[in-house]
Amino acid sequence: MKKGLYLLVLLAALQLQAQDRAVIRTDFPDPTVIAAEGKYYAYATNSGPAGKFMNIQVAVSRDMREWRIIGDALPEKPSWGYKDFWAPHVLYHEQLKKYVLFYSAETVDTAAGKAIGVGFSDRPEGPFLDSGTPLIVRPGFEAIDPMVIRDPRSGKYYMVWGSGFQPLQIREMAPSMTAFARGSKTYAVLPAGADKDYGRLVEGAWIDYQGGYYYLYYSGDNCCGVDAHYAVMVARARNITGPYTRLGAVAANKSSVILESDASMVAPGHNSIFRDGDGRPWIAYHAIPKAAFDKKRYGRVMYLDRVEYTNGWPVVAKEMPQAVSIRWTDSVTVSTGYRKSSTGEKLPVYGAQYPRLLKRSAGQWLAGYTVLRNKGYRSDVRGGLELEIAESSDNGKTWVPVSTITDPGRDLDNAQLIGLPGGDLLLAGRSVRWQESYRLPVYKSSDGGRNWQLLSVIDRNEGAPGTLGKPDKGIYEPHFYFLADGRLAVMYASEKHVTESPSYSQIIAQRISSDGGKTWGTEIWVAHTPGHPQSRPGMPVVDRMQNGRYIVVYEVCGPEECGIYYKTSADGVNWEVGLGTKIPDHKGAPYILALANGSLLLSSNQGNVSVSADFGHTWKKQEMPWQHNVPYETDWHQTIWQSLYPFGDDTIGIVTSRKETSGGHAVKIRFGRIEKIGDL
Repeated sequence: MKKGLYLLVLLAALQLQAQDRAVIRTDFPDPTVIAAEGKYYAYATNSGPAGKFMNIQVAVSRDMREWRIIGDALPEKPSWGYKDFWAPHVLYHEQLKKYVLFYSAETVDTAAGKAIGVGFSDRPEGPFLDSGTPLIVRPGFEAIDPMVIRDPRSGKYYMVWGSGFQPLQIREMAPSMTAFARGSKTYAVLPAGADKDYGRLVEGAWIDYQGGYYYLYYSGDNCCGVDAHYAVMVARARNITGPYTRLGAVAANKSSVILESDASMVAPGHNSIFRDGDGRPWIAYHAIPKAAFDKKRYGRVMYLDRVEYTNGWPVVAKEMPQAVSIRWTDSVTVSTGYRKSSTGEKLPVYGAQYPRLLKRSAGQWLAGYTVLRNKGYRSDVRGGLELEIAESSDNGKTWVPVSTITDPGRDLDNAQLIGLPGGDLLLAGRSVRWQESYRLPVYKSSDGGRNWQLLSVIDRNEGAPGTLGKPDKGIYEPHFYFLADGRLAVMYASEKHVTESPSYSQIIAQRISSDGGKTWGTEIWVAHTPGHPQSRPGMPVVDRMQNGRYIVVYEVCGPEECGIYYKTSADGVNWEVGLGTKIPDHKGAPYILALANGSLLLSSNQGNVSVSADFGHTWKKQEMPWQHNVPYETDWHQTIWQSLYPFGDDTIGIVTSRKETSGGHAVKIRFGRIEKIGDL
């Protein structure tokens, strides 16, 4: 019974996790989104993200998933308004050749109340300069929430606004956008109180034209705070000025609501409608995340969802990757390493460690891992750690060693495999004489991994014995990946800048090869912490997500105690400065895998595996594939240097260096079945 209850709780938690469609995760109320100049721009009511107050927030994105708040669209307050800069709407006016901002604000004449202003800019991000005079000042009527549309049938511009407890109103605009058209009439298009569930107060109007109808979206009736009770509703008309028919007047359930609170969010509303590059309609809106609401935090963040017009009415299609859980099954051993040398001499206890795999074709795999077949380079001038390559022809069930790569007199480890388009294989590693010489060599095989030749060196640091220690100045842990244009990229950890000014104990570096690994470009810094020289980001792993963005995960040792962090990038080359975002429940040596269904899997030395169904924004811990005998804090060597791979449509494998009771480590694979939890 307890097990069944646990599974139900897990299911509910995963569904809650996967349903989080928030894209701007700070207070960003009343959002308007437009497509302009090859990007998407979002505008929001005044707030203070990262401690900087902005009158009108503006954010930008290239893909609608990753957004960056870039500043204040209205940095200079108008002479007539002094606070409460609400509900911005921006459009591009082709005749004026200007971006036009409409917004509401509290007037300096406190008796006049709210007013609607107009500003202009040459750029979508602003800065917008107010026209100098408010468009609407109407005591006794809540002059808020302006939205302006160019009527696709007549070519005229109309503003819809309001309204508190009064009707939403619409009126034709003058060509200047600073006044209403001469002789135009104000129409009341939708009264408050018509919708029993949320219609006590109506506001946040938006008009979208589709299939011969004008669709009037609106929200009610309490947007904010502990008593938030808010939803998006819709009405439609054949003419822009009405009359409008509410969905609730014709729907069987008598409700006009198309979007309301669910298990992941509270009080969604005040939406805008825009279209992506393929012409598909989307809805942007704010809501309070349920987890925050339960903790009495009421900031409104921005969400995006698809809109589909079905049977003459809009339907919100909540698109996210499918949530999954992992059920772990059988395990296999790839290698236990060596206990005796080729001459029968007993060896130091090491086993096999740091495994990485490469899929060659259906059922065909290679594994690279570190072994010790001698007493080490300090005791044997030609000794040191070596890389062994094993092959599987039955989709990972059994393995046979096929080759060994050595660098006599040095420790060679940190294997990383990748296949080139022509069929050749590359293997990168770390070749070390500790505190003396550090190299990241690249080896090439043209016969499926049987024979290897040195191709290049990604980076190196050379010195006399002992000169590259105290502090260490090494380079470690290379990870290959391809960029979208076909170039080969590698990330690795570097201590080479520790004695520079400013000093960085360790950074994550990147280099790019345009010739298949023969030569490497200049160093690119991916993760470091200005002002925090003791932070040590390292062990990077990169994958490309189904939304087209790249994600890199890495540990940060030092003051961050080897916590796991991540960043994303549109092109896999340009990354934001800083340490990135921390991921909970993980420490040491992460590995990331992007599944075909859009979900992400993450593992680490801590032994945990987590799933993200929203491209890394939130994570749900799964059952551990390997049980630890003692807490991780007592012994972190129990499952180390893990990596993840897909072995089929519904099967993954986690590869680890598993601590043996007899000493040393063995390379093992535990397979897991991907179990889907519905389309979310």
